[in-house]
Amino acid sequence: MFKEISTIFNDKFGSFPEATYFSPGRVNIIGEHTDYNGGQVLPFCINLGISGAVRFRADNIVNIYSVNFPKLDTISFNIDRLDYDVSLEFANYAAGMILELGKRGFLINQGFNLVVASDLPVGGGLSSSAAFLVLVGKILIDKFSLPIDNIELAKIARAVENNHIGVMCGIMDQFVIANGVAGSAMRLHTDTLAYEFIPIKSEDFIFVLVNSNTTRKLTESKYNERQAETRQLLGILQKHVPIDNICDLSPADYRSYERYVSDLTLKRRFLHLVNENHRVGSASFAIMENDISSLGGLLNESHESLRDLYQVSSPLLDRLVVLAREAGSLGSRMIGGGFGGSTLNVVAKKSLHRFINSFTELYRKEFNADPIINLIEIVDGVRKIND
Repeated sequence: MFKEISTIFNDKFGSFPEATYFSPGRVNIIGEHTDYNGGQVLPFCINLGISGAVRFRADNIVNIYSVNFPKLDTISFNIDRLDYDVSLEFANYAAGMILELGKRGFLINQGFNLVVASDLPVGGGLSSSAAFLVLVGKILIDKFSLPIDNIELAKIARAVENNHIGVMCGIMDQFVIANGVAGSAMRLHTDTLAYEFIPIKSEDFIFVLVNSNTTRKLTESKYNERQAETRQLLGILQKHVPIDNICDLSPADYRSYERYVSDLTLKRRFLHLVNENHRVGSASFAIMENDISSLGGLLNESHESLRDLYQVSSPLLDRLVVLAREAGSLGSRMIGGGFGGSTLNVVAKKSLHRFINSFTELYRKEFNADPIINLIEIVDGVRKIND
C-alpha cells in the first residue's frame, strides 16, 4: 500500500513524500450510542484503515488526492480560508482540523500535498471519517512539533466533527483510533476518558465483519435525531435525579425513574442506554474469562436492543444478523451509527471455514451475490510508518 501511494504521490506532485502514516478503522464490540451519553464502550483498532503520504509545501495551499475517489481528482484549498465548503468534499475534514488547531493557538503556516488510500470497505461503518481526521491531526502534530498528546488529538478530532462537519458524535471513534493498542480492546469511560485495555485471547474465537454495502451519511440519517432525543430525555431525568449523563444510571435505576418519562420513544431510548452500558462491563468480563458463549449472547442482546429500542438498525442489517446466526456465529450485531454499515460476528476458530461457507451459501441464495466478509486483526492506533 505505501509503495503504491508513494508512486501515485510522485505522479501527482512530481516528488516523493517526506513521510507516510497509517490510521486504522475501528470496531466497537459493544456499547453502541452510549459514547455521547456518558457511557462505556469497548472498541479496538483494525488492520484496515487509511494510509497517507505527505510532503509539506512552501506556500499556503493544501492539495489532497484520494486513490479511492479518482473522479474527484486533486482537491485544493488555502489554509487562510477554512470555512466549510461543500465542493471540498472529504477535504473539509482536513480544513476543519487546521481550523480547530488554530482555535487552540496552534498556527499551521504551511500547506501540504497529501495522497490517501483506504482499504476500509465502502459503507462498512468502520469510522473512515475519524480515521482520516486523526491521520491529518497526527501529521500536523508531528510536522510542527505541537505539544498535543493523543488524548487531546482525539478531543480535537471530535470537535471537528461536531463544529465543522455538523455530526454530533461522541468521542469513541477518535479516541480509540488515536490511542488503540494491538491485541487489546479498550474499555473507555466516555464521561471521564478513563480507560483500560482488555487483552483479547484469540486462540478460540475470531471477529468476522460482514459489510452491508449500504452507505449512509450520518448528517443525513437519524443519528442527530437520536442525539436530540437523548438530550431531551436527560433534561427530564435531571428534574428527578442529580446526574450528568443518562448512562450514570443503572438498569435498576431505570425501574425507579422510567415513570417520569411519559413518551414511549424516549422510554425505549432510556432502556437501551442503561442496559447497553451495563453490557460493556459484562462483555469485558467475558473476554477476560475467555467466555465466548457469554460474549456472543451479549452481542445478540445488543442487536435486539438497537433494533427494537434505539431503532437504528435496518431490514438488511437484521437479515445479515439472522443469516450469520444460522451459519453458526456465537453472536452477531450491527455496529456503527446505524441504518447501514457492517455486522460484527463472534465465530469459534474451529468453525470458521464452516461459518464462511455456510454464510456465503445463505447469502448467495437470498441476494444473488457474494457477501463482503473481512477477518479482522486488532492493531495499534494511528502511527507514522517512515520518514
